[in-house]
Amino acid sequence: MFGHVRDKGIHLDPRTKFLLIIIVATLELAEVNIWFTIAVGTIPFVLFLCNRQFLGAIKFYALYLIAAFIHVHFVGAGTNVFVNMIAGLMGARILKLAPAFAVADYVIKSTGASEMIAAFRKMRIGRGFLIPLSVMFRFVPTISQERHAIHDAAAMRGIIITRKKFWENPFRALEYRLVPLMISIANIGEDLSAASLSRGLDNPAEHTNYVEVRFTKRDLWAVLLTVAFLGTVYWISVKVH
Repeated sequence: MFGHVRDKGIHLDPRTKFLLIIIVATLELAEVNIWFTIAVGTIPFVLFLCNRQFLGAIKFYALYLIAAFIHVHFVGAGTNVFVNMIAGLMGARILKLAPAFAVADYVIKSTGASEMIAAFRKMRIGRGFLIPLSVMFRFVPTISQERHAIHDAAAMRGIIITRKKFWENPFRALEYRLVPLMISIANIGEDLSAASLSRGLDNPAEHTNYVEVRFTKRDLWAVLLTVAFLGTVYWISVKVH
């Protein structure tokens, strides 16, 4: 869940993180070559490391490199149609979508809710957009916690996929998980909306913030190094090929 995370890793301004999402999401769709594609995927890997998400960084980059290997050696390599289709789908899904989602995951896990709202206010985002956005940012991690709680409750009763009780009636077992989750989704959405309104997010008056949101040298270096790295890889890869 969003929390106060300034002491974890290298902290960047939320607006810088949004800019990095835009850069990665735009360039990951560019049809340059596989080396430039891998360079774009390196950005979320480095951001994960800076935020000390070491396991997430290893999982993401390993999956990304495997997808790149399959895309290079199987797509259009004279293999059968089925293998070619699977390799093409993997390339489209992972190579072209995963980096932006990975950066978004980094933003969620490295940014506090108060920071996020303060950044939105400095960006002059209207209240009509700010309230649902603040609810959404709290909604996803809250639902994740609720899902884990439902899983633990089901495991205590033996209703998990590795237990015999699950396979005695799998549809009923899925019902025991999905129905509480759907009810939780409806209740949590209402509770978070009420909490946002009770905190005065819809108040047109000037708001004060508990945290200070401002650009620092770290933000400048993060953007410059990202642009310089991707620009260098693009120039070298185009020259070589």
